[in-house]
Amino acid sequence: MNNNFQEILSDTGEVFIDSMLKDDLIKEIPILGISLKLLRGIQSLRDKFYLNKIRKFVETIGPIDEKKKQKLIDESKKDEERRAKFGEAVFTTLEQSESIVKVEYLAIAFEAFLNNEIDVYDLRLICHMIRVSFIDELIDVVEDQNKLELKYMVASGLADVNYPTLRMSTESAEPEYEISLVASKLKTAWQKYKKK
Repeated sequence: MNNNFQEILSDTGEVFIDSMLKDDLIKEIPILGISLKLLRGIQSLRDKFYLNKIRKFVETIGPIDEKKKQKLIDESKKDEERRAKFGEAVFTTLEQSESIVKVEYLAIAFEAFLNNEIDVYDLRLICHMIRVSFIDELIDVVEDQNKLELKYMVASGLADVNYPTLRMSTESAEPEYEISLVASKLKTAWQKYKKK
């Protein structure tokens, strides 16, 4: 779709939707009427959800004192490539989180980073893990619910797999699964910083 056509659609889209909503025949068709109303509000819903994510992130972190502000400034000045990776990891995770719970975990990890309990590399790994994890699995690991099997969580980084050393051919070669180191760090931060 070319840019001019997109501009015309965005400029006239709301007027078009409003005129469609006035058409009684279209309003009587349940799916179309509801869809048009949703289309009109979709941008504002996305905006509201994004603002809610930012609000939750800021509220969960709480106040940032001068020492922590200085740490953020120093971290961003270390070098250009690292600054981009640090900022992009946090921003992308916040933006792409489909759940407020993920935003809360991100804020907890960020607070642990500000308090020197995890380093910048771990924070970036946690950001990646939060972004790619299925929310139920993430909650299960972080909040210690033990409802799901760890073997399904290896791909997201929530779990690691350990293969036993075989001494004889008759021994079992079943792997063992455990929470990954980075998931353990997020879990520890959650236990320390979660707001009651």
